[in-house]
Amino acid sequence: MDKLMKRAFIGLLLIFVVFVSYAQHTFSGVIEGYPNRELNICTQFGEESKMVQTIRTGSNGNFTYKFFDSEIGLYRIYLENQSYFDIIYNNEDVHIKTRPENPQYNMEVIQSVENAQLYDYYVENYIYDYKIDVLTQMLEIYPDGKFYKRVQKELSKEIKLKNRHIDNVIKQNPESFAGRYLTAFRIIPVPEKYSEPEKISYLKEKYFEFYKMEDTVLLHSDAYNEIVLNYFKIFRSNDQDVYYNAAKTILDEIFFGEPAIFNFVLEYILSGFESLSLDEAAAKISVDYGDLCSDGNETLKMRIKNNTALAVGATAPDFTAQTVSGKEYTLSEMEKDYTLIIFWATWCQHCQITMPHLAASKNIFAKANMDIIAVSIDSEEEELDAFLKENEMPWEVICEYKGWDGDIVIDYAVFATPWMIIVDKDMKIVAKPYNEEKLFDFLEEIIYEN
Repeated sequence: MDKLMKRAFIGLLLIFVVFVSYAQHTFSGVIEGYPNRELNICTQFGEESKMVQTIRTGSNGNFTYKFFDSEIGLYRIYLENQSYFDIIYNNEDVHIKTRPENPQYNMEVIQSVENAQLYDYYVENYIYDYKIDVLTQMLEIYPDGKFYKRVQKELSKEIKLKNRHIDNVIKQNPESFAGRYLTAFRIIPVPEKYSEPEKISYLKEKYFEFYKMEDTVLLHSDAYNEIVLNYFKIFRSNDQDVYYNAAKTILDEIFFGEPAIFNFVLEYILSGFESLSLDEAAAKISVDYGDLCSDGNETLKMRIKNNTALAVGATAPDFTAQTVSGKEYTLSEMEKDYTLIIFWATWCQHCQITMPHLAASKNIFAKANMDIIAVSIDSEEEELDAFLKENEMPWEVICEYKGWDGDIVIDYAVFATPWMIIVDKDMKIVAKPYNEEKLFDFLEEIIYEN
């Protein structure tokens, strides 16, 4: 029996070894002139890059990374100079050679059918996109006339050449990830004879016949971001209702399709509206579609709550908590006209930049008669204490040491850091600055009014 069991164990072990060796694929290559440096390997979920691992190149700029149980899709590789290049992982070894200066353009795919197909598109597409951008800008500023019509004709020609190039690359393997991905980058050809209003009407009518959002595999890329963003570019307006209606058109178009795609597009639209301070449009979309996203991720649910229960004009949740210095703090007992609540964490790279900037700007906050309360999302007391010793903050800091599960974090539907909300003495939410620039714009308005 022992011998039989031993043989069975060895057999299972061999099967496991074969399976592991089969399941692993290698991403390797050389980045010339980039020795002993970091590479950050990120998955690409829409426009969001999520860090997978940091590796280092060797003395010759060579590197190796093992894909194991990895998602099929687009990966973005960041260099220390913030340049990057994309690769596709689709259950095959990938071997490349490039340079740190414009690594995407200088790419040589040595091994990988998928990436050879992708870079057949990328390298030649640079010149098409450059010409199309220049010609489009000329049409936007040049008055109608003979030259305008010549530029219009030239633009139409370049779009046809770009589309023909993409079609030829897709034909190499239409069912590959690369082949399906590249369909998002074709451009709708518009008849040259159309005026600008006719062109816009034509694009609106044909858009979702030309572009489809049905393939869940493409969620692991920026394909659907490209489609959605380009649809919004058709509309040029300062009216939030225009963008709200455009968002409704997109969401209604995909409503009966794949729930994962619907949730992804909804979150992308809300994120875009927030970044542009289109608070009213974000709130209306959240109300219209929020109840339909019960199967959405927690970030989407929090984002919807933020745009409804915590919209500008809503009453802010009050809280009482102990600061790290041992004081009791109650938000509603604020002494100044305004309080900036900033949610942050020591592990957040943007926070590591933002917090010192705000500390250095304390005089501006004083002129605006605004206080700051910093709510940390850290869970480790030692890490927070170490950060605060190195970075002195001229305001109170609160931490419940529960990470994303803290009561204040949940009450304020925080889904990202840094996250900022400004409350007045009546406990009304008066602004939700998306970044430092928006925050200082609001501070300037307050100072100017006073």
